[in-house]
Amino acid sequence: MKINSLTASQKQDLERLHRYEHDGRVRDRIKAVLLKNEGWNNKALAQALRIHEETVRQHVTDWLSDEKLKPENGGSYSKLSVHESLLLEKHIESTTYSRVIDICAYVETQFGVCYTVSGMTKWLQAHCFSYKQPKATPVKVDVAQQEAFIASYFTLLESGVSWGYSRIF
Repeated sequence: MKINSLTASQKQDLERLHRYEHDGRVRDRIKAVLLKNEGWNNKALAQALRIHEETVRQHVTDWLSDEKLKPENGGSYSKLSVHESLLLEKHIESTTYSRVIDICAYVETQFGVCYTVSGMTKWLQAHCFSYKQPKATPVKVDVAQQEAFIASYFTLLESGVSWGYSRIF
């Protein structure tokens, strides 16, 4: 498979795209197309880019057929229906979960659908839920009760009440 059909403007556009692209996968696709145009074989390209030869062939084929540079993985459809998703959203809003695995267990018992932890995490993110680490809050104590306990404790110590342990001091 040869790509000798790149025009000067296409090559320049690809070079510019490569320079400003942040996604390394897209840059690898651009390099594969440009280097293939320069006469590199798939084995040398795969070794230079540190990817599999079949991946190089697929990148070049994608470019030739659709000029595709971005990996467009579609993912999968939700396992829950729209109605079940709404019910789950209401449940999560009213119930606090600290672990995703507990939500997976609830979904399995309630709807009969098995989610992995990573799958449920993606579902939660897609439905605008985020995990917030619980923050410790200081206990609100009654200072008067605390002082009364301390006073009664010291009077017990001074009275010599035996607690079942012998005093060292």
